[in-house]
Formats: sequence, C-alpha cells, structure tokens
Amino acid sequence: MSESRSTFIELVEQLAHLDQSPDTAPAPTPQAGELTATILVGDFESRCGNCRKPTLVQGVDLHTDTSGWDAEPDGGCGARFTGIASASRAVTAAHLRQLRPDLPIRDH
Repeated sequence: MSESRSTFIELVEQLAHLDQSPDTAPAPTPQAGELTATILVGDFESRCGNCRKPTLVQGVDLHTDTSGWDAEPDGGCGARFTGIASASRAVTAAHLRQLRPDLPIRDH
C-alpha cells in the first residue's frame, strides 16, 4: 500500500468518532488527579463548568484564559474540557455538535 494511502486511512480512523451521534461519541478519558470540566454554552457567552468563568468554545482544550469583555490571560482554572452542554434552551444539541464535534454532549 502506498504511503499516502496508508496516511489517509490512519487519518480516517482517527476522525471516525466525529461521524458518531453525540450520544456515542467517546468521552476523553481524564488522567488520575486531572481537573476536568464541561463547556457550558449560553446565549451570549460560554463558561467553564468547573470555575464558572468565561471561556472560549472553539480551539481550546484547557481552560487557561478567560474570554469576554475583560479577557484575562492565565485567568482560567486549568481544567481540561471533556464535554459540552447547553446553558440555554436556545442552544440546541445540533449547535453544540457543530461547535465542538470532538466533545460529547452532556445533559445540564
């Protein structure tokens, strides 16, 4: 098998969980003693489920900075995000899936 085909197959296998429904997407496994949190997506902002401070939704795996009107570098609690949930009736599961297909949807 060619190297590019082999690389492509490996990539498809790594991304296979993205095609699964939110209920069956594998949850990241926390390490012993690791602080974890759920991203809570509201109408106008998102918060860390651990410390309740603002956080970005996309492009972050750890809550290291707080976002919002008063951004604070290194202001987060350091928790690793292991799920995403709606903090508003207006935020649907489909919207959560679109924001973070890599995280399982939690019920909050």
